[in-house]
Amino acid sequence: MTTCASGNSCTVKKLSSIQSVAACPGFNVQLTLYTNRHQLEVTCSDKPNFELLRNLPNLQSFAFKELAYQDCPLPVGNQSLVELLSVFLNLTELSSIQRLFFVDNAKFSDQISLDPQLFASLPKLQVLSMKNSSRMPLDNPQLFKHLPSLTWLDLRQGDGDSRTNKALLHPLSQLITLELMENDLTTLSAEFVSDLPSLESLTLYHNQLEHIEQFAELPSLTSLDLTYNQLMTLREDVFDRLPSLANLYLEWNMFTGLPTGLFKHNSKLTVFHADNQHSSGLVLGDKLFAGLTMLQNVSVSNCKITMLPEGLFIGATKLSKVDLSGNLLQSVPENLFRDSPNLKELNLQNNELLKMLPDTLLRGTTQLRILILGPNQTNNHINNND
Repeated sequence: MTTCASGNSCTVKKLSSIQSVAACPGFNVQLTLYTNRHQLEVTCSDKPNFELLRNLPNLQSFAFKELAYQDCPLPVGNQSLVELLSVFLNLTELSSIQRLFFVDNAKFSDQISLDPQLFASLPKLQVLSMKNSSRMPLDNPQLFKHLPSLTWLDLRQGDGDSRTNKALLHPLSQLITLELMENDLTTLSAEFVSDLPSLESLTLYHNQLEHIEQFAELPSLTSLDLTYNQLMTLREDVFDRLPSLANLYLEWNMFTGLPTGLFKHNSKLTVFHADNQHSSGLVLGDKLFAGLTMLQNVSVSNCKITMLPEGLFIGATKLSKVDLSGNLLQSVPENLFRDSPNLKELNLQNNELLKMLPDTLLRGTTQLRILILGPNQTNNHINNND
């Protein structure tokens, strides 16, 4: 069926009960409903004039709880997304969405600063993804002021922090999950990730981070992912104001050393992974994990480690899994696991161990079930019940 609007004609083609295409001069808009998650996907073939879809007969009406807005331009100035799309979508449905996914919107959008009005009339929004859309300037500190209920924010694949206001996230007091991966960040200022009392998970993998300031007070943060960056060192107080930190991921960086007092204020640390460091060799500070009574899993494989300090795990009584494989160890301190009665798995394969391991190394580790030693220069059996 063909209808006319403002002197132009648009046609609606119903592809199925869950999919329609509105074809107008110069652009198409496809509507697809994913019933299993109540998501409506709006996809543009070119820069559209949504006014041509106003009161368009036969355009299906969908009930949805989340919206994916793909390859379409973002509204600018004083126009909100709800206002922009309400010419052809139900206003009540739009205002009630809980999850919003912007996908590759930069292509047809004007490269100007986004305005807070963009998110007006979305009081129930909890999840917001701006994948690749964040290549547009995010320099308005009040951009998210209309999103008091937001708990999850994805700003991946942006252009780094060159045009991002350092106070951008401050209105999001309920934010729990923040994803900043693949943004070409070279530094991370403490101010940017601050005033977020509810934040539990921060993901920064696949950036170009070379330096990190001491994190601001983040009392609820439990998980921090810094994998695939270019970090060589960390200041000793970098994690001091993260009292709830439980899971730390530092894989695929360039670390040459981790200082002794790095975790002195992180008593809840449970999982530490720092495998595959691209450096001349990683040096672990003496007593790096000492006193961490919640620590269970440590993995530092393929880091060119040549020696381990004997006090590395003093007081880490819940330690259950340690992976030291793929390093350059020629020996292991005889009392390394003297405070580890719950150790269940130890991997020492692919090192350069030249002699029998000390008989006392695993004394008291009565829970040990998996011990991987080969290949090394010597393969040896240890009786941990001595």
